[in-house]
Amino acid sequence: ATGPMSAQRLLIPTLRALLIAFALFEAVDIRLYAVRTYGRVIHEFDPWFNFRAAEYMVAHGWGAFQAWYDHEVWYPLGRHVGSTTYPGLQLTAWGVHSALAAVGRPASLNDVCVFLPAGFGALAAGFTGLLAWEVTRKPNAAALATAIMAIHPGHLMRSIAGGFDNESIAVAAMVSTFYLWVRALRSDASWPAALLCGVSYSYMVAAWGGYVFVLNMIGIHAAALVLVGRYSARLWRAYSLWWLVGTAGAVFGPARYLVGWQPFQSLEQLGPTAVFAALQLWQLSEVMADRRRLDATETLKLRLRLFGYAAAAAAVAASLAS
Repeated sequence: ATGPMSAQRLLIPTLRALLIAFALFEAVDIRLYAVRTYGRVIHEFDPWFNFRAAEYMVAHGWGAFQAWYDHEVWYPLGRHVGSTTYPGLQLTAWGVHSALAAVGRPASLNDVCVFLPAGFGALAAGFTGLLAWEVTRKPNAAALATAIMAIHPGHLMRSIAGGFDNESIAVAAMVSTFYLWVRALRSDASWPAALLCGVSYSYMVAAWGGYVFVLNMIGIHAAALVLVGRYSARLWRAYSLWWLVGTAGAVFGPARYLVGWQPFQSLEQLGPTAVFAALQLWQLSEVMADRRRLDATETLKLRLRLFGYAAAAAAVAASLAS
C-alpha cells in the first residue's frame, strides 16, 4: 500500500506543477496570436505614441525625455511629454532593450515593445497564483488562479503582443503589489516584505494612473483589519513601511510631475494617508497602555483622547492652510 500511496502523493504535485507551467506558457503563447498573424507590429493609437516616446527616451536619455516638448502632436499647442506621461512603460522597454544588449542578445526596440505585453501577461498570471496561495494556502487554488488569469479576457485584451500600452505592465505591477502586501502580513517576522511591496507600488505609480485603486485598496484593507479587531504591531510595521516607501516613490519617482503632492492633497488619496496617521496613534496608545498597565476601558479612553487631540490639531492646521 505504501508504494501506490507514495506514487499518488508524487503524482498530484507533478500534475499541479505541469498545469502551472502550461498556464504560464499559454499566457505568452495566446498573446502572440497577433504577431503570428500580422507580424511584429505595434497596433492601436496609444501604443504607437508610447513606442514613439520609448524611441525618444532610448535615443536621447531620461533627462531629455523629461524636458521633451513635442510640437508634432496636439497641434497647434504641442505637448510637454515629460509632465503628461506615466513613463514606467518606456523605462521598462528601455531597461529590457539595454539588458538584452548587455548580455549579447540585442533586439530592436520595436521587438521589445511588441513582446513586452505578452511577457508581463505571464508575470501577472504568476503573481495571481502566488496571491491565491497566500490567501488560501491551497496549492490547487493557486494553480487554478494562475490558469484563469492566464486566459482571462479582460486581462488578455490589455496585454496582447503589440499592444504597448500602460495597462500591459500595470496589471502585473498591481497584482504583485497586492501579493506582497498580503505576504507582509503572514507572520510577525514577515513585515519586511512591505519594503518590496512599496517598491512594487512605486513601479505601479510610474506605470499607470490606476495606482490610486491600489493605494485605496490597501488602505481600506488595513482599516478593515483594525475595525474587526485584528490590529497588531505586524500590521502597523507593514503598513507604515509600505506607505513611506510607496509615497516616497510616488512623490519623488519617475511620475513625480504627474503625481506631485496629491497623496497629501487629493481627496481620493487622502484616505490611505489618514489610515497611516491613525495607525501611528493606535500604536502609540498600545505602547502607552502597556507601559501604564491599563485595562480595556482605560485604553479606550486614552485612545479617544489621542484621536481627539489629533483631530483638533488637523482642524487647526487645515484652517491655517486655507
